[in-house]
Amino acid sequence: MRILISLIISISMMCFNSAAVRAAEATEEVSLSLAEAVRLALANNLGLQLQKDDVEAAQGARQAAEGEFDVLFTGEGGAEGNKLVPLVLQSAEEEESAQWSAGLQKKFITGTEVILNWKNSRFSSTPSAYLLDPAYNSALTLGVRQPLLQGFGIERQTASIRASEKNLQATALLVDTEAANLAAKVKLAYWNLVYAWQEKSVKELSLTLAQRLLEETDAKIKAGKLAEVDIYQPRSEVARREEEIISSERKIGLYEDELKLQMNSKDWHAAIIPSDLPSTEPLFPDQTATLENALKNRPDLKAAELSIDAAKIQEEAAKDNTRPSLALVGLVGQGGTDEEYGESLNDAIDDGETQWQAGLAFSMPLQNNAAKGLYRQTGAAHSKARNTAELLRLQIQQSVRTTVRDVQLAIKGMEATRKTSLATQKRLEAEQAKFDAGRATTFDVLAAQEAYSQALSQEKLVEVAYAVALAELDRIQGLVTPLSAY
Repeated sequence: MRILISLIISISMMCFNSAAVRAAEATEEVSLSLAEAVRLALANNLGLQLQKDDVEAAQGARQAAEGEFDVLFTGEGGAEGNKLVPLVLQSAEEEESAQWSAGLQKKFITGTEVILNWKNSRFSSTPSAYLLDPAYNSALTLGVRQPLLQGFGIERQTASIRASEKNLQATALLVDTEAANLAAKVKLAYWNLVYAWQEKSVKELSLTLAQRLLEETDAKIKAGKLAEVDIYQPRSEVARREEEIISSERKIGLYEDELKLQMNSKDWHAAIIPSDLPSTEPLFPDQTATLENALKNRPDLKAAELSIDAAKIQEEAAKDNTRPSLALVGLVGQGGTDEEYGESLNDAIDDGETQWQAGLAFSMPLQNNAAKGLYRQTGAAHSKARNTAELLRLQIQQSVRTTVRDVQLAIKGMEATRKTSLATQKRLEAEQAKFDAGRATTFDVLAAQEAYSQALSQEKLVEVAYAVALAELDRIQGLVTPLSAY
């Protein structure tokens, strides 16, 4: 009797540790802590890598928006010739011309566009019909265009850059959100695997008790204290509990595969043996403080607020595009013409031909449906971004209430299941003592064993549920810590 009680207490207190012992003896089993599982998942998970790809795309979008203010180099050249029918005496019968030019264009954040252009040309005719033949011309011109209505001001000109910057920041924050969600998934898979191993250990304990009862029943039958038919009940129970162990092994495989999937593991053959046990220390999170932390620190909420800012910028830019276009334009230039190219350059400096231009350029679509339609689209996107952020806040409030409640109930559940386990253990000890004295049947002992086994499984299940609730508490606050800390 004392041996049985010692066996029950020792195995019930260390039922999970037996898995670690088996892991040390196995050749293809790997011990894994929760912190290491989270680290591997954050390093290898494909879903997280996809989020990082989105960040790279957002960085490209921002760089593309900055391209509007790049310096542009232009260059062109060509030649042409004409054969003419002389209409008057000494008029040209053949004319040849060539042009080549190079220029720089630059747009500034004020909207001012500057164009610097260097133009060169050569003209000749046969027979010579002009005062200068051939004639070379070189000229340098500087043109300016400044918008006064549509596109006026730094804010309008930099709208694309500022919006893409907001989107980049939002996308980067969503990586943190994905990391927090991934950490929670890894914790869930890890604790499920822990429970699967614990459940198998409990089933092994239950099988050990049934086998011991089978041996005792066989001994009583041989001693003439029990009928031979009494052997069948413990024998069938041993077979049933062996089936339960097989079912537990299947659960271990399923939860192990889920954990490997989250970690994007390359080794699907080695078995994972969790080295950590769920903490049973009662932690009582404050609902108000948890909600404040979540609303303040959640990366996805910050990303949603940045998306509102980006959508507002885009809406204001689209509204600006519905206005008429009015711009101040101007041009100044200096050049020279001569029979030799070098002399035309000297003339441009010493005795240059000058030109200038100033005026206003105005345009306005009579219907402007394209700009108005885009304005409506961006307005709807801005409204959607605001509503999405507000919905997320409501979901966070609900999640905080639910999770804090789950933590509190899990603490109560652990207290209750410990009492149940102790009570069923005492009941089993009593039934075993009565069986030894001939005052209880094998059915009574087997029923007490089953009740104790179920109580142990439920106790471990509630401990895992508590660990999962703490993991969810981390997630709703945007935390990626392997273990909850409050």
